[in-house]
Amino acid sequence: MPPVSPELLERAAACYALEAGELTPRRGGHFAHVYGFQRQGRSYVLRLTPPDEDTDLPQMQAALHWLDYLASHGGLAAGPRPSTQGRLIESLEQPEGRYLAVVFAAAPGVLSEEFPLDRWDERLFASLGRSVGRMHALAQGYHPAAGLAARPQWNAGGSLFSRRPSAVLRQAQDASTDPALALACRKQEALLNEVEALPLEALPQAAESYGLIHADLHFGNFFIEPQSGRITIIDFDDCCYGWYVMDLAMLLFDVLVLYPGADRQEFAGRFWRSLLRGYREEKALERLWLAQMPRLLKLLELGVYIQVQPFYRPGDPDPWTSRFMPGRAERIAGDIPYLEFDFEALR
Repeated sequence: MPPVSPELLERAAACYALEAGELTPRRGGHFAHVYGFQRQGRSYVLRLTPPDEDTDLPQMQAALHWLDYLASHGGLAAGPRPSTQGRLIESLEQPEGRYLAVVFAAAPGVLSEEFPLDRWDERLFASLGRSVGRMHALAQGYHPAAGLAARPQWNAGGSLFSRRPSAVLRQAQDASTDPALALACRKQEALLNEVEALPLEALPQAAESYGLIHADLHFGNFFIEPQSGRITIIDFDDCCYGWYVMDLAMLLFDVLVLYPGADRQEFAGRFWRSLLRGYREEKALERLWLAQMPRLLKLLELGVYIQVQPFYRPGDPDPWTSRFMPGRAERIAGDIPYLEFDFEALR
């Protein structure tokens, strides 16, 4: 990612009555430049997204509107802050294309994936469940403002649950390029068709079950304050309409990659019970959803594999990838469940 020019940084800062010298580069931006700053004793983050053909300004506005709603109804998300012109997004044209500037309140605490799993306990997992349950309870009553673009459905957006219409996937369809990748794409398509064909009795789409979800709720997308257990959720760029249980599936999927112990099954049970206990304090979750967990976990496994495989090489220094990828092609080819236990028995 090329560096931001001093002139562009000055323009972005001026949109929020700042000087470029007040901005401190922060790590954590995979596709955007991220800077921190202070204002009246509070911490904020400026995100500067470079030109990208996949960036959809109306869709970004819709996501920020929902994030603003969540932040103003309970504070469980790091909400956006308007510019001096009252806009949640500032568009900055450059010779190379359009940059988009957004300011967010900084999330308190520590990024959860940097908080060691051996320091998590049932109390913190339940607190995570309560935060997600609260987010979903708020989503039930959320109505987008008139004129906003509609966020995509779960099977058509950019989330890992969906069909991802990218150059990577077009390449993956060619078995001569990578047979394992092409097989994963065929299995993903078959499973998506299976889920889409399920009757409404199996996957109801009533408001209490289906609405706006985060859709990328892994341990790198929320902060935790260990003492209080407070959770602050970030990065709603992939939010879409889907079943609320999809966010729970993502958390279970990710924590099992992060967990270093050999007792994977036992840990999964402890995590899942605590997560559901906290979730149900804020929002009901019927047993029928537990039966869908193996399908949702497999969709995530396939989606992540398809996204990562074209760029993966053994010995990849990224710790998450180095845990997830070894042996994954063989598990996918053998139709081995992502996690083998009876979810309904863990209700």
